[in-house]
Amino acid sequence: MISIVTPESFWDKLAVFACKVLLYCLFLFPKVSGEKLDSLPEPVIFVANHVSFFDLFIAGSVLPGNPRGLELGFHFKMPVYGWFIKRFGQIPIETGSVSSIRNAFRKAEVILADRERNIYIAPEGTRTHDGMIGEFAGGAFFLSRKTGVPIVPVVYKELFERCNRNNLLIIPGSFEVVILPPVYPDKFKDNESMTKFVHEEMSRVFTREDSK
Repeated sequence: MISIVTPESFWDKLAVFACKVLLYCLFLFPKVSGEKLDSLPEPVIFVANHVSFFDLFIAGSVLPGNPRGLELGFHFKMPVYGWFIKRFGQIPIETGSVSSIRNAFRKAEVILADRERNIYIAPEGTRTHDGMIGEFAGGAFFLSRKTGVPIVPVVYKELFERCNRNNLLIIPGSFEVVILPPVYPDKFKDNESMTKFVHEEMSRVFTREDSK
C-alpha cells in the first residue's frame, strides 16, 4: 500500500530495500566482484545468466541504476509476485506475439533514451536446468546496437547450488555476482557477433575458478 501513495523515486529505494530483505531472509548473500559498480557508464543494459526465481531480486539489490527488464506476461497475473513486478516496473512481454515483443523493446528504448534507469535482460529466456549458461537470444544485443547503449555482462556463480528450478529447497550461503567490463555495440559488425562475444566472455568467467 505504501508504494501506491509514494513517488516513484521513493518506490525505487523501497524496492531495493525489499529485495535485500528478501535475500537476507532466505539467507542468500551476494558477493559482488569484478568491475566497480560506481565506474559503470549510464545507462547500460545488464545481461545475466538466468539461474533462479530470485535473479530479479538479486539484480534489484546489488546492480546500480534501478534496473528493470522484460518479464513474461503471465507472471503479472501471479498472486503477490505479479503485483510486485508491476509496481517494480518490469516490462511485460508475450514471446509468441510479434506486436508484444516490439512494444516491449520500444518501451525499453524509451527508458534508455530518457536515461530513466538501466535495463536488465536474461538472454537465455528461461532458468537453467543444469547450472550451465545456455544459448542466448539476440534481443538484448539488438537493443544495444539500436540504442548505442553498452552491454554489461553479469555472471551469477555458485547460485545454482543455492537455489534452482529442480529443487524447492534453498541452501543458505553466499554466491558470487561477477560484473564484467562494458561491451560497446560499435565494436561489432552485427547482432550475432556481439551475442557470440558476450556469451563466450560470460562462459569463460563462469567456468573459471577464480573470477576476481
